[in-house]
Amino acid sequence: MKKIKLIAATVLLATLLVACGKKTGTSPSSSTSTTNQTKQTQTTPKSTVSTTESPTSNENPLTVIFAKMDIEAISQDDFSSIIGTWCSDDGRLLTFNSVGLVADSNPETVDGFKMVEGALETVVKPKDGSQGGYRLVMIPSEVKIPGQYFNTGDDDTDIHQDRMIGSQQNLNKASDYKPFYRLPPKTNIESNPLTNDDTGVRLESGQNTIDYANSILGLLNWKIIESNYNRTESIPFELLQGENGSLFRVYRNGVILSQIKNVIVYMP
Repeated sequence: MKKIKLIAATVLLATLLVACGKKTGTSPSSSTSTTNQTKQTQTTPKSTVSTTESPTSNENPLTVIFAKMDIEAISQDDFSSIIGTWCSDDGRLLTFNSVGLVADSNPETVDGFKMVEGALETVVKPKDGSQGGYRLVMIPSEVKIPGQYFNTGDDDTDIHQDRMIGSQQNLNKASDYKPFYRLPPKTNIESNPLTNDDTGVRLESGQNTIDYANSILGLLNWKIIESNYNRTESIPFELLQGENGSLFRVYRNGVILSQIKNVIVYMP
């Protein structure tokens, strides 16, 4: 089998030559997929992370849910619910792995968290301690952007999607922020994500899976603690544990599922 290597690359808060406007259509975060059907749901995953659960499991879940923005977990430095690339209406990008922001140049980090009326405010600043930075507010779906962040009117962004706004100062209207929305997966999400063979990814057991986890989840000294590649009746995956205690199933087709929350955090 051919090894697949995936490297996440982003340009943080810089205008792109090709704009990637707000996505439309059904967000994966609002879909529940089973082997035979796909239905809409508003289920929100648990916001607390516990690593006291049994780390191994021989069964594949019959029902899987795409992760929604979990600001409680994010405030505890667990960014797994927002893994992936977020694009603003004017073409700016933010990319997250499970431990924070990702960047090839001018690395930035988030510093401090504050809950504000159902949203989460943080500050993004250069990792090297140089001057600069801006306020980033994360707003889960069905939550309005708090009025203190804009001067007139009501929230006129897409309230049915998770979104983020970033600026050094308040703007006139909520939509003036050109909010960031998560880019949808390239794969058709109407079928069971765990068995979908059209993701463009086909991993091999072992180091190939660890390399993939490093590129999507972040560098956490991943160790394989369970593999079912030799079980012909099962969907191939390997259960990885990071040095921070996090547990993720990395499936052969590149789909990544949180073992503890039982939600899909990434789909190619």
